[in-house]
Amino acid sequence: MTDAPTSRSKSLHHVAYATRDVEATYAFYSGALGLPLIHCENHRQGDGWFRHFFFDMGGGECLAFFEVSDIGEKPDYSTQISLGLGLPIWVNHLAFRLDTLEELDAMTRRLASQGMRKLREIDHGWCKSLYLVDPNGIMVEFCVTTDAAEFGQSEAEALRLLRTPPDEIPEASRKETSVAKPVS
Repeated sequence: MTDAPTSRSKSLHHVAYATRDVEATYAFYSGALGLPLIHCENHRQGDGWFRHFFFDMGGGECLAFFEVSDIGEKPDYSTQISLGLGLPIWVNHLAFRLDTLEELDAMTRRLASQGMRKLREIDHGWCKSLYLVDPNGIMVEFCVTTDAAEFGQSEAEALRLLRTPPDEIPEASRKETSVAKPVS
């Protein structure tokens, strides 16, 4: 008897979100962030329609969006994933990897030249991040890993921390997470 081959994900193919404003989404991701639009599909469904479009993030990975009309959505649906669910904006977010602090500085300059305002920059100890919000109310992060050893825990250590009871989380680990007001 032959063992069936094991399979696991090799990378992210795409992640998809909703948009109400295709042009603003295109301007943000293609214009401001420089991600090329590489694919779009338009489909009819029932009495409505939808389009599904993709931006190239490199390495065969994409960021995709849906624009929908009369396919079963509520008229007042929100594209603001976290805020729309009653969560702080930073809970559900999209994080792009940058390789160096110089690339993070260049992205900061690029965003400023496009009139984009960052919400905040945070040094997390193992990475440094820049945060802003896209036209759909989704928080976007640019992240540079600055201490790979600190980020790369063993699975056993990560699992131990994952299972730590809330009343045993040390007070010294407290973080300020408010990103409500933009900074310059």
